[in-house]
Amino acid sequence: MIKVRELLLIMAATTLLGGCGQHPEKQTASDGSSLIKDVVIHATVRTTGQYPEQIVISLGKKLADANLSAEDFSMKGHADSWMNTSLHEFSSAFEKAELTDTTLTLYPKDFPEKFFYVKDFTVECSKNSDLHFTYEDVSSVITPVADDFAYIKKEDGPGFDLRLFTPESTEKMPVVVVFHGFSDTANLLTYRTAVEWAEPENQKKRPCYIVAPVIDDATYYTAPGRDKVFEQLKGMLDDMIAEGKADPDRIYVMGNSFGGMSSVEFGEKYPDFVAGILSLCPALNYSQGAAANIEKIKDIPTRFAHASGDGTIPVTGTRAAFEALQKAGAKDVDFKEYSDDEMNAAGAEPGKDSTYSYHHVELAVMEDDSYMEWLYSQVRNH
Repeated sequence: MIKVRELLLIMAATTLLGGCGQHPEKQTASDGSSLIKDVVIHATVRTTGQYPEQIVISLGKKLADANLSAEDFSMKGHADSWMNTSLHEFSSAFEKAELTDTTLTLYPKDFPEKFFYVKDFTVECSKNSDLHFTYEDVSSVITPVADDFAYIKKEDGPGFDLRLFTPESTEKMPVVVVFHGFSDTANLLTYRTAVEWAEPENQKKRPCYIVAPVIDDATYYTAPGRDKVFEQLKGMLDDMIAEGKADPDRIYVMGNSFGGMSSVEFGEKYPDFVAGILSLCPALNYSQGAAANIEKIKDIPTRFAHASGDGTIPVTGTRAAFEALQKAGAKDVDFKEYSDDEMNAAGAEPGKDSTYSYHHVELAVMEDDSYMEWLYSQVRNH
């Protein structure tokens, strides 16, 4: 059982999620001085993941020729991808370049990667080679909201850490547990299922803790591994309740893919503890137990969402779970099945292996405020 007081390490999410540390080697201007003093990347988590919005370059002096445009700059680099450590090349242009005094700001245009997958890059300026720089020159990557989560590393336990968002008020608050998809351990940067709850606008309307477990692949893939995670997570939530932080009647679980499956499994394991379940494209075909024991969550308000054209996790499993709950007499269960047209409108792509395939129903769900509003309104035993 995890006790909050026994957690070994809490560190700023900025360092974990993208800060690459200070690198001493800088480009050198023609007069021998260092022209580029620092590079900071300002990112956001869009529906499609972490995106670099601005690259802010601090210069050691004003430029004699300030006539620079976005077309003068280009970026090339290498990145890996989900469950694939092989590097591939990418390139990016810029849509705007702003020079103010000794600060140059570049705005990437249609950046092609989730930024946390980027391993190296070089930015070149066709007008001034002193303005060339690389990823080694970046001192930090700032990602608002995601950076507000603390990283909690357990003292022991198999393959399971946490990212935790704490609301301004910490007295008997609801808790939203967000399980990530398989191998998506950069769970705050991959999609908005967790960070959306922490947005200032949402916290004003729906203040809550957000607990985002980080589960390694070996642990996540097996039913015993997940079960051990559930037990430790339940222990942590019990501690939060005992300490007066968490509202025992408003513990919510949600997630997509393996996270959607885990939300169902957690509810089945603790049906008298969970107030609501939001299960997105759940990977129920990977869990015979979840499908066989689905009736255990018939008294928990539950919402499913899945795309008809999901080529990764068949929608048939979610349809069957929904129908089984209805037959079991569930009083509050619903299922939204998204068409290809609806997924296209949300920014998904038809190819099974595309970065944002129809498997990513969260693209549509997390832009629809009604899902969070529904989940947040659930109160156990009411």
